[in-house]
Amino acid sequence: MLYWYYNYNMKSRKKVLFLITKSNWGGAQRYVYDLAVGLPRENFDVIVALGQDGPLATKLRAAGVRVTNIPSLERDISLAKELKAFEGILHIVKQEKPDVLHINSSKAGALGALVGRLLFVPKVIFTSHGWAFNEDRPGWQKFIFKFVHWLTVLLAHKTIAVSHELKRQMDWPLVQNKMVVIHSGRDITNLKSREEARGALIKIEPRLAEYKNEFWSATIGELHKVKRHDVTIRALAEVIKQKPNTRHIIIGAGEEEKNLQSLIQNLALQSHIFLIGAVDEASQYLRAFDLFVLSSRSEALGYVIVEAAIAGVPIIATRVGGVPEIVEHERSALLVPQGDIEALAYACTKLRGDETARKFLSAGALEQAKNFTFAETLTKTIALYEN
Repeated sequence: MLYWYYNYNMKSRKKVLFLITKSNWGGAQRYVYDLAVGLPRENFDVIVALGQDGPLATKLRAAGVRVTNIPSLERDISLAKELKAFEGILHIVKQEKPDVLHINSSKAGALGALVGRLLFVPKVIFTSHGWAFNEDRPGWQKFIFKFVHWLTVLLAHKTIAVSHELKRQMDWPLVQNKMVVIHSGRDITNLKSREEARGALIKIEPRLAEYKNEFWSATIGELHKVKRHDVTIRALAEVIKQKPNTRHIIIGAGEEEKNLQSLIQNLALQSHIFLIGAVDEASQYLRAFDLFVLSSRSEALGYVIVEAAIAGVPIIATRVGGVPEIVEHERSALLVPQGDIEALAYACTKLRGDETARKFLSAGALEQAKNFTFAETLTKTIALYEN
């Protein structure tokens, strides 16, 4: 264990070990990928430890980042698996001897923070991409999750909250001074033109071909209850009654797919609303759309709002989490209360019929996007590693 102290200041490169539970491709995974690939190799040796193989692991390996798996590290809770995951994390940290252990997600965060402290890792950084106690759970479960998150923040040397609202929500004693807000910035270098993007999406969903020149709106997000795609669908049903040449594309996969398909069928919207599944690097197609809609019940920050702002797409979103920190109501987006179908339908109808308003919000979104660059995120994160 004394390894952590010997020769620490003499190393030419800091070793950073990222730890995350799932290897799918969500906001937390994008965050880990961007940092792991973006850290300058002359200064940092990077390795990522994660649960079972998935898109994140594949992309990291393709980018030349070393990846190691902890098969027992899964999102579902099981005492036997937690013990195995703890042993797996313990083994990797002992073997790799990182200078910085950067932990992400709830389970990897809690187990990783404990392991990091037990093994005297010089710097344990936890990034909160959202609190599990904000999810729709019984009160007793919310209390347990908040307690676990609180312990994780206490154990970590520093916790990054991706929004001010996320930091505010962790309002238990002794932790506010251990948290720092670093917004998750993005750079999209492969944005396709409107024509190219629509052509590519038509190849994915050929039914869109006959509507190529019509009004397209979109949502990008996992098909999960917290994203409230059902609210978007019901709101757009009202818009479509007035403007039938409106098509809405939902990009994402998840457990709610069957329920959403049933809702679309029950509302007879099969030729208006399309679930096209997960699309790799979906942000590059954002300019295909005339409007971006996000009706989430909660968002830690709202990565996809940052992406839509960068692409200059007019935005309608729910006023939740960190979303108001990215865009401002009636300046760079229209923000509505979460779960309010009538308010969302009104906002969508308003922008659907007002091209001038859409252009105004698009320009505002482009201006706001300048505050959310990945370069700034990387610079601030490196400062935490080194201080």
